[in-house]
Amino acid sequence: MPDRFTPTWTITVDRPQQQVFDYIADVARHGEWSPKPYRVEQAPTAPVTSGATFVSYGWIPGDKQHRNDCVVTTVDAPNSLVIRSKEKDAEFVNTFRLSAKGEATVVEREIDMPKPPGVVGALFPVLLATVIRPGVQKGMKMLKANLEQ
Repeated sequence: MPDRFTPTWTITVDRPQQQVFDYIADVARHGEWSPKPYRVEQAPTAPVTSGATFVSYGWIPGDKQHRNDCVVTTVDAPNSLVIRSKEKDAEFVNTFRLSAKGEATVVEREIDMPKPPGVVGALFPVLLATVIRPGVQKGMKMLKANLEQ
């Protein structure tokens, strides 16, 4: 079993690439397209730059105020945004890749995540398939809906 997982999600948004990038890069607005309670503190002002830091709090099972210390590591407007987040002893990397498809934008989100230790790690492939993948996909659909309204 791998030590890390890197699932991806893709959605097409009927909006220009720069507009989609600007929305995703405004990290203070990430709660608008999170399917679970999520907030950002100390959010960098837009437009975000590499090296910007912030703290996020989101819901995970058993922890309604789960903290992540985040840093924006890559900003390549309007093509990609990379955010590293640390929680306790784990590091996650969220990569957003955008590409034009006619007048629309294809958004690919990849999350590079560690395999949890112990029993949760043994069950992680099932959790990824039944909880994490559907939850992130719901967020991607919310992102699309917010941008297209």
